[in-house]
Amino acid sequence: MAIEEGFGLEIPNEKAATLTTVGDMHAYLVSELARLGRPDRDDVRVYEKMRDIICLQTGVKPDEVVPKASFVEDLRLD
Repeated sequence: MAIEEGFGLEIPNEKAATLTTVGDMHAYLVSELARLGRPDRDDVRVYEKMRDIICLQTGVKPDEVVPKASFVEDLRLD
C-alpha cells in the first residue's frame, strides 16, 4: 500500500479493515507515528502527505479527500 510506503509503516490487515474513512486513516497514522517516536508526526503534515498519496494513487481530487469521506462510498475505492 502506498500509504505504508510513504510513511514507512506496516498497517496490519486487521487494522486496515477498520480504517473506513480518511479521518480514521489520519488518526491511525498520527497515533502510530507518535507511538514509534517518529519526528514526522505533525498532524497537518501527516494529513497533507496522506491526501497527496491518496490523490496520486487513485486520481481522486484533493477536495474530495476530507476526514469524513469513506474510502468505499465517497471516494469509490475498494
